[in-house]
Amino acid sequence: MSGDIARLEHEPAVTEPLVAGDAGPTLQGTKQTAESVAQDAVDQTGFGKFNLKVMAVCSLIFMNVAFSITSIGFVLPSAACDFQMTTVDKGRMSAAPMLGMLAGSYIWGCYAAIKGRRMSLLVALFLHGIAELLASVVPLYWVFLFLKFLSGAAMNGQSAVVFMYLGEFQPTEYRDKMLSWMEMAWVVGMIILAGVGWIIIPLEVDFVIANFTFHSWNLFVFICSLPALLTGAWLLFFPETPKYLAETGQNVQMLDVLMRMYSENSGEPPKEYITKLRNCGNNNLNDLVHRIMHTKEHDGSEEMSFKLMTEDICRKTMMILKPPFLCRTVIVCLIACFVTSSYYTLTLWLPELFHRYADFQEAYPNQTASVCTLKGSRNATEMVLTDDPFDCNSRVQTSVFVHTFILGASCIPTGLILPLLVNYVGYKFFLVITAFVPAVVTACLFMVKTSTQNLVLSCAYESVTSVCLSVVYCLLVDLYPTHLRAMAAGLSAFISRIGAISGTLMIGYLIDDYCTLVIVIVAAQLFLSGILALFTPGRKRPKKPDMEKS
Repeated sequence: MSGDIARLEHEPAVTEPLVAGDAGPTLQGTKQTAESVAQDAVDQTGFGKFNLKVMAVCSLIFMNVAFSITSIGFVLPSAACDFQMTTVDKGRMSAAPMLGMLAGSYIWGCYAAIKGRRMSLLVALFLHGIAELLASVVPLYWVFLFLKFLSGAAMNGQSAVVFMYLGEFQPTEYRDKMLSWMEMAWVVGMIILAGVGWIIIPLEVDFVIANFTFHSWNLFVFICSLPALLTGAWLLFFPETPKYLAETGQNVQMLDVLMRMYSENSGEPPKEYITKLRNCGNNNLNDLVHRIMHTKEHDGSEEMSFKLMTEDICRKTMMILKPPFLCRTVIVCLIACFVTSSYYTLTLWLPELFHRYADFQEAYPNQTASVCTLKGSRNATEMVLTDDPFDCNSRVQTSVFVHTFILGASCIPTGLILPLLVNYVGYKFFLVITAFVPAVVTACLFMVKTSTQNLVLSCAYESVTSVCLSVVYCLLVDLYPTHLRAMAAGLSAFISRIGAISGTLMIGYLIDDYCTLVIVIVAAQLFLSGILALFTPGRKRPKKPDMEKS
Protein backbone atom coordinates (compact mmCIF):
# COMPACT_ATOMS: atom_id res chain seq x y z
CA MET A 1 0.00 0.00 0.00
CA SER A 2 3.01 2.29 0.27
CA GLY A 3 2.84 2.53 -3.49
CA ASP A 4 -0.60 4.11 -3.18
CA ILE A 5 0.87 6.71 -0.87
CA ALA A 6 3.72 7.44 -3.23
CA ARG A 7 1.34 8.00 -6.13
CA LEU A 8 -0.66 10.63 -4.29
CA GLU A 9 -0.12 14.24 -5.22
CA HIS A 10 2.50 16.19 -3.28
CA GLU A 11 1.62 18.89 -0.80
CA PRO A 12 3.86 21.62 0.70
CA ALA A 13 6.41 19.86 2.87
CA VAL A 14 5.93 19.80 6.63
CA THR A 15 9.01 18.62 8.46
CA GLU A 16 7.59 18.01 11.97
CA PRO A 17 6.70 14.38 12.68
CA LEU A 18 3.27 13.45 13.98
CA VAL A 19 4.72 12.44 17.32
CA ALA A 20 6.72 14.99 19.25
CA GLY A 21 7.46 13.67 22.70
CA ASP A 22 5.02 12.28 25.20
CA ALA A 23 2.66 15.17 25.16
CA GLY A 24 2.05 14.88 21.46
CA PRO A 25 2.26 17.54 18.73
CA THR A 26 0.36 20.73 18.29
CA LEU A 27 -1.85 20.51 15.23
CA GLN A 28 -3.58 23.55 13.75
CA GLY A 29 -3.46 25.38 17.05
CA THR A 30 -5.13 22.59 19.05
CA LYS A 31 -3.67 20.56 21.91
CA GLN A 32 -4.58 17.12 20.61
CA THR A 33 -2.11 14.31 21.26
CA ALA A 34 -0.91 11.87 18.65
CA GLU A 35 -3.23 9.31 20.20
CA SER A 36 -6.37 11.39 19.70
CA VAL A 37 -5.41 12.18 16.10
CA ALA A 38 -4.80 8.47 15.47
CA GLN A 39 -8.17 7.64 17.05
CA ASP A 40 -9.87 10.14 14.73
CA ALA A 41 -8.12 8.46 11.82
CA VAL A 42 -9.25 5.01 13.02
CA ASP A 43 -12.82 6.30 13.29
CA GLN A 44 -12.68 7.26 9.61
CA THR A 45 -11.89 3.65 8.60
CA GLY A 46 -15.39 2.59 9.63
CA PHE A 47 -16.39 -0.76 11.09
CA GLY A 48 -16.57 -4.00 9.17
CA LYS A 49 -14.66 -7.05 7.99
CA PHE A 50 -11.26 -6.00 9.32
CA ASN A 51 -12.59 -5.27 12.83
CA LEU A 52 -14.36 -8.63 12.93
CA LYS A 53 -11.15 -10.41 11.87
CA VAL A 54 -9.22 -8.71 14.66
CA MET A 55 -12.01 -9.65 17.07
CA ALA A 56 -11.79 -13.28 15.93
CA VAL A 57 -8.04 -13.60 16.40
CA CYS A 58 -8.14 -11.83 19.78
CA SER A 59 -10.97 -14.10 20.91
CA LEU A 60 -8.87 -17.14 20.02
CA ILE A 61 -5.99 -15.71 22.02
CA PHE A 62 -8.18 -15.16 25.09
CA MET A 63 -9.69 -18.64 24.67
CA ASN A 64 -6.14 -19.97 24.71
CA VAL A 65 -5.59 -18.17 28.03
CA ALA A 66 -8.66 -19.94 29.42
CA PHE A 67 -7.26 -23.27 28.19
CA SER A 68 -3.95 -22.65 29.94
CA ILE A 69 -5.42 -21.65 33.30
CA THR A 70 -8.07 -24.38 33.45
CA SER A 71 -6.14 -27.33 31.98
CA ILE A 72 -3.78 -27.86 34.92
CA GLY A 73 -6.69 -29.04 37.06
CA PHE A 74 -7.43 -31.81 34.51
CA VAL A 75 -3.78 -32.84 34.14
CA LEU A 76 -2.85 -33.14 37.83
CA PRO A 77 -4.82 -36.29 38.75
CA SER A 78 -3.82 -38.10 35.55
CA ALA A 79 -0.11 -37.22 35.65
CA ALA A 80 0.31 -38.10 39.34
CA CYS A 81 1.14 -41.74 38.61
CA ASP A 82 3.58 -41.13 35.74
CA PHE A 83 5.55 -38.54 37.69
CA GLN A 84 4.98 -40.31 41.06
CA MET A 85 3.84 -37.05 42.58
CA THR A 86 3.26 -36.53 46.27
CA THR A 87 0.90 -33.85 47.56
CA VAL A 88 3.86 -31.45 47.72
CA ASP A 89 4.78 -32.24 44.11
CA LYS A 90 1.20 -31.52 43.02
CA GLY A 91 1.37 -28.21 44.86
CA ARG A 92 4.54 -27.30 42.97
CA MET A 93 2.89 -28.15 39.66
CA SER A 94 -0.10 -25.95 40.48
CA ALA A 95 2.20 -23.10 41.54
CA ALA A 96 4.59 -23.29 38.55
CA PRO A 97 2.31 -21.57 36.00
CA MET A 98 1.41 -18.89 38.56
CA LEU A 99 5.07 -18.20 39.30
CA GLY A 100 5.61 -17.92 35.55
CA MET A 101 2.73 -15.45 35.32
CA LEU A 102 4.25 -13.40 38.13
CA ALA A 103 7.73 -13.42 36.59
CA GLY A 104 6.51 -12.49 33.11
CA SER A 105 3.76 -10.00 33.88
CA TYR A 106 5.67 -6.71 33.94
CA ILE A 107 8.16 -7.90 31.32
CA TRP A 108 5.38 -8.29 28.77
CA GLY A 109 4.09 -4.81 29.49
CA CYS A 110 7.56 -3.40 28.86
CA TYR A 111 8.01 -5.46 25.72
CA ALA A 112 4.64 -4.37 24.33
CA ALA A 113 5.56 -0.74 24.97
CA ILE A 114 8.90 -1.09 23.17
CA LYS A 115 8.31 -3.61 20.37
CA GLY A 116 4.56 -3.26 19.88
CA ARG A 117 1.40 -5.16 20.74
CA ARG A 118 1.56 -7.53 17.76
CA MET A 119 5.16 -8.63 18.33
CA SER A 120 4.49 -9.14 22.04
CA LEU A 121 1.50 -11.37 21.27
CA LEU A 122 3.42 -13.34 18.64
CA VAL A 123 6.32 -14.10 20.98
CA ALA A 124 3.93 -15.02 23.80
CA LEU A 125 1.82 -17.31 21.61
CA PHE A 126 4.73 -19.22 20.07
CA LEU A 127 6.55 -19.50 23.41
CA HIS A 128 3.36 -20.81 25.00
CA GLY A 129 2.67 -23.28 22.21
CA ILE A 130 6.23 -24.65 22.10
CA ALA A 131 6.42 -24.97 25.91
CA GLU A 132 3.12 -26.90 26.03
CA LEU A 133 4.14 -29.05 23.04
CA LEU A 134 7.37 -30.08 24.77
CA ALA A 135 5.56 -30.58 28.08
CA SER A 136 3.32 -33.17 26.41
CA VAL A 137 6.28 -35.50 25.77
CA VAL A 138 8.90 -34.87 28.47
CA PRO A 139 9.27 -37.80 30.89
CA LEU A 140 10.91 -35.85 33.74
CA TYR A 141 8.93 -34.09 36.45
CA TRP A 142 11.30 -31.14 36.92
CA VAL A 143 11.54 -30.49 33.17
CA PHE A 144 7.73 -30.58 32.97
CA LEU A 145 7.62 -28.12 35.87
CA PHE A 146 10.00 -25.71 34.11
CA LEU A 147 7.98 -25.88 30.89
CA LYS A 148 4.80 -25.10 32.84
CA PHE A 149 6.62 -22.11 34.32
CA LEU A 150 7.44 -20.88 30.79
CA SER A 151 3.87 -21.59 29.68
CA GLY A 152 2.50 -19.50 32.55
CA ALA A 153 4.84 -16.62 31.72
CA ALA A 154 3.80 -16.71 28.05
CA MET A 155 0.10 -16.98 28.91
CA ASN A 156 0.32 -13.83 30.98
CA GLY A 157 1.80 -12.00 28.00
CA GLN A 158 -1.32 -12.83 26.02
CA SER A 159 -3.83 -11.77 28.69
CA ALA A 160 -1.97 -8.52 29.41
CA VAL A 161 -1.73 -7.37 25.78
CA VAL A 162 -4.67 -8.83 23.86
CA PHE A 163 -7.19 -6.25 25.12
CA MET A 164 -4.88 -3.42 24.06
CA TYR A 165 -4.39 -4.95 20.61
CA LEU A 166 -8.13 -5.32 20.09
CA GLY A 167 -9.10 -1.91 21.53
CA GLU A 168 -6.58 0.12 19.54
CA PHE A 169 -8.09 -1.03 16.23
CA GLN A 170 -11.67 -0.15 17.10
CA PRO A 171 -13.60 3.04 16.27
CA THR A 172 -14.66 4.95 19.37
CA GLU A 173 -18.32 4.02 18.89
CA TYR A 174 -17.64 0.27 18.96
CA ARG A 175 -14.60 -0.08 21.24
CA ASP A 176 -16.34 -0.72 24.56
CA LYS A 177 -18.71 -3.26 23.06
CA MET A 178 -15.98 -5.15 21.21
CA LEU A 179 -13.80 -5.34 24.33
CA SER A 180 -16.74 -6.58 26.36
CA TRP A 181 -17.43 -9.47 23.97
CA MET A 182 -14.05 -10.93 24.98
CA GLU A 183 -15.69 -12.31 28.12
CA MET A 184 -17.59 -14.74 25.91
CA ALA A 185 -14.28 -16.01 24.49
CA TRP A 186 -13.25 -16.98 28.03
CA VAL A 187 -16.58 -18.75 28.61
CA VAL A 188 -16.40 -20.66 25.33
CA GLY A 189 -12.80 -21.60 26.12
CA MET A 190 -13.80 -23.14 29.44
CA ILE A 191 -16.63 -25.14 27.85
CA ILE A 192 -14.51 -26.40 24.93
CA LEU A 193 -11.67 -27.41 27.27
CA ALA A 194 -14.03 -29.39 29.48
CA GLY A 195 -15.36 -31.17 26.39
CA VAL A 196 -11.89 -31.97 25.07
CA GLY A 197 -10.79 -33.20 28.50
CA TRP A 198 -13.90 -35.34 28.86
CA ILE A 199 -13.23 -36.97 25.48
CA ILE A 200 -9.44 -37.38 25.67
CA ILE A 201 -8.38 -38.01 29.27
CA PRO A 202 -10.56 -41.10 29.95
CA LEU A 203 -9.16 -42.81 26.81
CA GLU A 204 -6.93 -45.86 27.25
CA VAL A 205 -3.77 -44.50 25.61
CA ASP A 206 -0.62 -46.44 26.56
CA PHE A 207 2.28 -45.81 24.21
CA VAL A 208 5.57 -46.98 25.76
CA ILE A 209 9.06 -47.05 24.21
CA ALA A 210 11.95 -47.73 26.62
CA ASN A 211 11.64 -44.98 29.25
CA PHE A 212 9.24 -42.89 27.17
CA THR A 213 5.53 -43.11 27.93
CA PHE A 214 2.63 -41.36 26.27
CA HIS A 215 -0.78 -41.56 27.90
CA SER A 216 -4.12 -39.82 27.45
CA TRP A 217 -3.11 -36.85 29.58
CA ASN A 218 -0.04 -36.34 27.34
CA LEU A 219 -2.36 -36.29 24.33
CA PHE A 220 -4.56 -33.75 26.13
CA VAL A 221 -1.57 -31.44 26.78
CA PHE A 222 -0.46 -31.85 23.15
CA ILE A 223 -3.91 -30.86 21.86
CA CYS A 224 -3.96 -27.85 24.22
CA SER A 225 -0.68 -26.63 22.69
CA LEU A 226 -2.13 -26.38 19.18
CA PRO A 227 -4.43 -23.32 19.61
CA ALA A 228 -1.49 -21.10 20.61
CA LEU A 229 0.61 -22.19 17.61
CA LEU A 230 -2.24 -21.96 15.09
CA THR A 231 -3.43 -18.58 16.41
CA GLY A 232 0.14 -17.27 16.34
CA ALA A 233 0.45 -18.35 12.71
CA TRP A 234 -2.77 -16.47 11.84
CA LEU A 235 -1.61 -13.36 13.74
CA LEU A 236 1.42 -13.17 11.43
CA PHE A 237 -0.95 -11.82 8.77
CA PHE A 238 -2.22 -8.97 10.99
CA PRO A 239 -0.57 -5.53 11.32
CA GLU A 240 0.54 -3.53 14.33
CA THR A 241 -2.06 -1.18 15.80
CA PRO A 242 -2.19 2.29 14.21
CA LYS A 243 -2.26 4.02 17.60
CA TYR A 244 1.00 2.34 18.66
CA LEU A 245 2.58 3.24 15.31
CA ALA A 246 1.46 6.85 15.78
CA GLU A 247 2.95 7.06 19.27
CA THR A 248 6.29 5.65 18.08
CA GLY A 249 6.49 7.97 15.07
CA GLN A 250 6.03 5.24 12.43
CA ASN A 251 3.66 7.44 10.46
CA VAL A 252 3.93 5.86 7.00
CA GLN A 253 3.35 2.37 8.44
CA MET A 254 0.39 3.76 10.36
CA LEU A 255 -1.18 5.15 7.21
CA ASP A 256 -0.61 1.82 5.44
CA VAL A 257 -2.51 0.05 8.21
CA LEU A 258 -5.33 2.60 8.18
CA MET A 259 -5.67 2.29 4.41
CA ARG A 260 -5.85 -1.50 4.72
CA MET A 261 -8.51 -1.21 7.44
CA TYR A 262 -10.60 1.17 5.34
CA SER A 263 -10.28 -0.96 2.21
CA GLU A 264 -11.32 -4.19 3.96
CA ASN A 265 -14.19 -2.49 5.80
CA SER A 266 -15.61 -0.55 2.85
CA GLY A 267 -14.53 -2.56 -0.19
CA GLU A 268 -13.05 0.60 -1.72
CA PRO A 269 -9.45 0.93 -3.04
CA PRO A 270 -6.95 1.83 -0.27
CA LYS A 271 -6.10 5.23 -1.77
CA GLU A 272 -9.73 6.31 -1.37
CA TYR A 273 -9.01 6.56 2.35
CA ILE A 274 -6.66 9.49 1.74
CA THR A 275 -9.38 11.27 -0.16
CA LYS A 276 -11.79 10.65 2.68
CA LEU A 277 -9.37 12.13 5.23
CA ARG A 278 -8.94 15.26 3.12
CA ASN A 279 -12.68 15.72 2.71
CA CYS A 280 -13.84 14.84 6.23
CA GLY A 281 -13.57 18.42 7.50
CA ASN A 282 -11.13 17.56 10.31
CA ASN A 283 -8.11 19.89 10.14
CA ASN A 284 -6.00 17.55 12.28
CA LEU A 285 -6.49 14.68 9.86
CA ASN A 286 -5.63 16.98 6.95
CA ASP A 287 -2.41 17.85 8.76
CA LEU A 288 -1.76 14.15 9.33
CA VAL A 289 -1.92 13.43 5.58
CA HIS A 290 0.30 16.41 4.73
CA ARG A 291 2.96 15.40 7.23
CA ILE A 292 3.12 11.75 6.19
CA MET A 293 3.38 12.53 2.47
CA HIS A 294 6.74 14.28 2.99
CA THR A 295 8.33 12.60 6.00
CA LYS A 296 8.67 9.07 4.67
CA GLU A 297 12.45 9.27 4.77
CA HIS A 298 12.30 10.58 8.33
CA ASP A 299 9.88 7.93 9.62
CA GLY A 300 10.63 7.58 13.34
CA SER A 301 10.99 3.80 13.48
CA GLU A 302 14.69 3.49 14.36
CA GLU A 303 15.70 0.73 16.78
CA MET A 304 16.42 1.95 20.29
CA SER A 305 19.56 0.84 22.12
CA PHE A 306 19.23 -1.20 25.29
CA LYS A 307 20.11 1.87 27.36
CA LEU A 308 17.41 3.97 25.71
CA MET A 309 14.90 1.14 26.13
CA THR A 310 15.66 0.92 29.85
CA GLU A 311 15.37 4.67 30.25
CA ASP A 312 12.08 4.66 28.33
CA ILE A 313 10.66 1.90 30.54
CA CYS A 314 11.68 3.68 33.74
CA ARG A 315 10.32 7.01 32.50
CA LYS A 316 6.94 5.57 31.54
CA THR A 317 6.73 3.58 34.76
CA MET A 318 7.32 6.74 36.76
CA MET A 319 4.64 8.54 34.74
CA ILE A 320 1.92 6.06 35.77
CA LEU A 321 3.09 6.39 39.38
CA LYS A 322 2.71 10.17 39.39
CA PRO A 323 -0.31 12.49 39.09
CA PRO A 324 -2.56 12.55 37.17
CA PHE A 325 -2.30 8.76 36.81
CA LEU A 326 -1.21 7.80 40.33
CA CYS A 327 -4.69 7.52 41.83
CA ARG A 328 -6.14 5.38 39.05
CA THR A 329 -3.00 3.20 39.01
CA VAL A 330 -3.28 2.46 42.73
CA ILE A 331 -7.03 1.76 42.49
CA VAL A 332 -6.79 -0.52 39.43
CA CYS A 333 -3.83 -2.45 40.86
CA LEU A 334 -5.54 -2.98 44.23
CA ILE A 335 -8.76 -4.12 42.57
CA ALA A 336 -6.80 -6.50 40.31
CA CYS A 337 -4.93 -7.89 43.33
CA PHE A 338 -8.01 -8.40 45.54
CA VAL A 339 -10.25 -9.85 42.82
CA THR A 340 -7.57 -12.19 41.46
CA SER A 341 -6.68 -13.39 44.95
CA SER A 342 -10.34 -14.09 45.71
CA TYR A 343 -10.92 -15.71 42.33
CA TYR A 344 -8.04 -18.16 42.63
CA THR A 345 -8.77 -18.90 46.27
CA LEU A 346 -12.33 -20.06 45.69
CA THR A 347 -11.70 -21.45 42.20
CA LEU A 348 -9.19 -23.86 43.74
CA TRP A 349 -11.31 -24.62 46.79
CA LEU A 350 -14.81 -25.03 45.33
CA PRO A 351 -13.94 -28.12 43.22
CA GLU A 352 -12.31 -29.66 46.30
CA LEU A 353 -15.57 -29.09 48.15
CA PHE A 354 -17.36 -31.24 45.56
CA HIS A 355 -15.01 -34.11 46.38
CA ARG A 356 -15.41 -33.59 50.11
CA TYR A 357 -19.19 -33.55 49.89
CA ALA A 358 -19.11 -36.72 47.76
CA ASP A 359 -16.97 -38.43 50.41
CA PHE A 360 -19.17 -37.19 53.23
CA GLN A 361 -22.41 -38.27 51.57
CA GLU A 362 -20.92 -41.72 50.89
CA ALA A 363 -19.89 -42.11 54.52
CA TYR A 364 -22.98 -40.45 56.05
CA PRO A 365 -25.99 -40.82 53.70
CA ASN A 366 -28.92 -38.42 54.09
CA GLN A 367 -26.93 -36.09 56.36
CA THR A 368 -25.76 -32.52 55.79
CA ALA A 369 -22.65 -30.60 56.78
CA SER A 370 -21.30 -27.07 56.44
CA VAL A 371 -18.28 -26.39 54.29
CA CYS A 372 -16.09 -25.92 57.36
CA THR A 373 -16.91 -29.29 58.95
CA LEU A 374 -15.89 -31.59 56.10
CA LYS A 375 -12.24 -32.03 57.00
CA GLY A 376 -12.75 -35.09 59.14
CA SER A 377 -14.69 -37.06 56.55
CA ARG A 378 -12.13 -36.19 53.88
CA ASN A 379 -9.26 -37.50 55.99
CA ALA A 380 -11.19 -40.66 56.82
CA THR A 381 -11.49 -41.59 53.16
CA GLU A 382 -7.81 -41.05 52.35
CA MET A 383 -6.53 -44.23 54.03
CA VAL A 384 -6.48 -45.89 50.61
CA LEU A 385 -3.45 -43.73 49.78
CA THR A 386 -1.22 -46.09 51.78
CA ASP A 387 -1.84 -48.78 49.14
CA ASP A 388 -1.89 -46.42 46.14
CA PRO A 389 0.25 -43.40 47.08
CA PHE A 390 0.40 -42.00 43.53
CA ASP A 391 -3.24 -42.66 42.50
CA CYS A 392 -2.18 -45.12 39.80
CA ASN A 393 -5.37 -47.14 40.20
CA SER A 394 -7.75 -44.19 40.34
CA ARG A 395 -9.64 -42.72 37.40
CA VAL A 396 -10.60 -39.13 36.78
CA GLN A 397 -14.18 -38.65 37.93
CA THR A 398 -16.67 -37.61 35.25
CA SER A 399 -18.12 -35.11 37.70
CA VAL A 400 -14.97 -32.97 37.32
CA PHE A 401 -15.78 -32.34 33.64
CA VAL A 402 -19.51 -32.02 34.28
CA HIS A 403 -18.95 -29.35 36.92
CA THR A 404 -16.59 -27.45 34.60
CA PHE A 405 -19.24 -27.59 31.87
CA ILE A 406 -21.86 -26.25 34.25
CA LEU A 407 -19.56 -23.50 35.53
CA GLY A 408 -18.77 -22.45 31.96
CA ALA A 409 -22.42 -22.48 30.95
CA SER A 410 -23.34 -20.39 33.99
CA CYS A 411 -21.06 -17.62 32.67
CA ILE A 412 -22.96 -17.28 29.37
CA PRO A 413 -25.75 -14.96 30.67
CA THR A 414 -23.32 -12.54 32.35
CA GLY A 415 -21.00 -12.76 29.34
CA LEU A 416 -23.88 -11.62 27.12
CA ILE A 417 -25.12 -8.90 29.46
CA LEU A 418 -21.74 -7.11 29.57
CA PRO A 419 -21.42 -6.22 25.84
CA LEU A 420 -25.14 -5.55 25.45
CA LEU A 421 -25.29 -2.98 28.26
CA VAL A 422 -21.77 -1.54 28.53
CA ASN A 423 -22.50 1.35 26.13
CA TYR A 424 -25.42 2.40 28.33
CA VAL A 425 -23.99 2.07 31.85
CA GLY A 426 -20.20 2.00 31.35
CA TYR A 427 -17.43 -0.12 32.85
CA LYS A 428 -17.59 1.51 36.28
CA PHE A 429 -21.12 0.23 36.90
CA PHE A 430 -20.14 -3.33 36.01
CA LEU A 431 -16.96 -3.15 38.10
CA VAL A 432 -18.90 -2.11 41.21
CA ILE A 433 -21.65 -4.69 40.75
CA THR A 434 -19.34 -7.59 39.90
CA ALA A 435 -17.25 -6.92 43.00
CA PHE A 436 -20.09 -6.56 45.52
CA VAL A 437 -22.19 -9.51 44.25
CA PRO A 438 -19.47 -12.18 44.67
CA ALA A 439 -18.72 -10.74 48.12
CA VAL A 440 -22.30 -11.57 49.10
CA VAL A 441 -22.04 -14.99 47.40
CA THR A 442 -18.87 -15.77 49.36
CA ALA A 443 -20.55 -14.87 52.64
CA CYS A 444 -23.37 -17.29 51.73
CA LEU A 445 -20.88 -20.18 51.93
CA PHE A 446 -21.57 -20.20 55.67
CA MET A 447 -25.09 -21.41 54.83
CA VAL A 448 -24.10 -24.21 52.42
CA LYS A 449 -25.09 -27.69 53.62
CA THR A 450 -25.11 -29.87 50.47
CA SER A 451 -23.16 -30.42 47.27
CA THR A 452 -26.04 -29.00 45.20
CA GLN A 453 -26.01 -25.75 47.18
CA ASN A 454 -22.24 -25.61 46.70
CA LEU A 455 -22.67 -26.00 42.92
CA VAL A 456 -25.24 -23.17 42.77
CA LEU A 457 -22.96 -20.80 44.67
CA SER A 458 -19.98 -21.89 42.56
CA CYS A 459 -21.87 -20.97 39.37
CA ALA A 460 -22.94 -17.60 40.77
CA TYR A 461 -19.41 -16.84 41.94
CA GLU A 462 -17.65 -17.94 38.73
CA SER A 463 -20.07 -16.15 36.39
CA VAL A 464 -19.82 -12.77 38.13
CA THR A 465 -16.15 -12.78 39.16
CA SER A 466 -14.94 -13.69 35.66
CA VAL A 467 -16.80 -10.62 34.33
CA CYS A 468 -15.10 -8.49 36.98
CA LEU A 469 -11.66 -9.64 35.80
CA SER A 470 -12.55 -8.90 32.17
CA VAL A 471 -13.80 -5.42 33.08
CA VAL A 472 -10.46 -4.65 34.77
CA TYR A 473 -8.67 -5.52 31.50
CA CYS A 474 -11.10 -3.36 29.52
CA LEU A 475 -10.67 -0.42 31.90
CA LEU A 476 -6.92 -0.35 31.29
CA VAL A 477 -7.60 0.45 27.63
CA ASP A 478 -9.89 3.34 28.62
CA LEU A 479 -7.94 4.86 31.52
CA TYR A 480 -4.47 5.29 30.00
CA PRO A 481 -3.12 6.88 26.80
CA THR A 482 -1.47 4.61 24.24
CA HIS A 483 2.14 5.24 25.29
CA LEU A 484 1.39 4.34 28.94
CA ARG A 485 -1.21 1.63 28.41
CA ALA A 486 1.20 -1.29 28.12
CA MET A 487 3.13 -0.29 31.23
CA ALA A 488 -0.09 0.05 33.23
CA ALA A 489 -1.27 -3.35 32.00
CA GLY A 490 2.06 -4.92 32.92
CA LEU A 491 2.07 -3.39 36.40
CA SER A 492 -1.52 -4.39 37.13
CA ALA A 493 -0.81 -7.90 35.83
CA PHE A 494 2.21 -8.15 38.14
CA ILE A 495 0.19 -7.05 41.17
CA SER A 496 -2.70 -9.34 40.25
CA ARG A 497 -0.37 -12.36 40.06
CA ILE A 498 0.88 -11.55 43.55
CA GLY A 499 -2.78 -11.74 44.55
CA ALA A 500 -3.19 -15.07 42.73
CA ILE A 501 -0.20 -16.63 44.48
CA SER A 502 -1.29 -15.30 47.88
CA GLY A 503 -4.74 -16.79 47.30
CA THR A 504 -3.23 -20.14 46.35
CA LEU A 505 -0.99 -20.19 49.42
CA MET A 506 -3.84 -19.08 51.69
CA ILE A 507 -6.12 -21.88 50.61
CA GLY A 508 -3.37 -24.46 51.17
CA TYR A 509 -2.33 -23.35 54.62
CA LEU A 510 -5.58 -22.12 56.17
CA ILE A 511 -8.52 -23.97 54.71
CA ASP A 512 -8.54 -27.06 56.95
CA ASP A 513 -7.86 -25.35 60.27
CA TYR A 514 -9.11 -21.80 59.63
CA CYS A 515 -11.96 -22.26 57.16
CA THR A 516 -14.07 -19.43 58.59
CA LEU A 517 -11.14 -17.02 58.36
CA VAL A 518 -10.63 -17.84 54.67
CA ILE A 519 -14.26 -17.09 53.84
CA VAL A 520 -14.11 -13.81 55.75
CA ILE A 521 -10.87 -12.77 54.01
CA VAL A 522 -12.23 -13.53 50.54
CA ALA A 523 -15.50 -11.70 51.17
CA ALA A 524 -13.61 -8.72 52.64
CA GLN A 525 -11.30 -8.51 49.61
CA LEU A 526 -14.24 -8.45 47.22
CA PHE A 527 -16.11 -5.90 49.32
CA LEU A 528 -13.03 -3.63 49.35
CA SER A 529 -12.78 -4.05 45.57
CA GLY A 530 -16.36 -2.80 45.28
CA ILE A 531 -15.56 0.22 47.44
CA LEU A 532 -12.45 1.02 45.37
CA ALA A 533 -14.45 0.62 42.16
CA LEU A 534 -16.62 3.53 43.24
CA PHE A 535 -13.55 5.78 42.92
CA THR A 536 -12.55 4.75 39.41
CA PRO A 537 -12.97 7.43 36.73
CA GLY A 538 -16.40 7.41 35.10
CA ARG A 539 -17.31 6.75 31.51
CA LYS A 540 -15.17 8.62 28.99
CA ARG A 541 -17.14 10.61 26.44
CA PRO A 542 -15.57 10.73 22.96
CA LYS A 543 -14.51 14.19 21.88
CA LYS A 544 -15.94 15.59 18.70
CA PRO A 545 -13.29 16.38 16.09
CA ASP A 546 -12.47 19.96 15.26
CA MET A 547 -14.30 20.85 12.06
CA GLU A 548 -13.36 23.47 9.55
CA LYS A 549 -15.38 26.66 9.83
CA SER A 550 -17.14 27.47 6.64
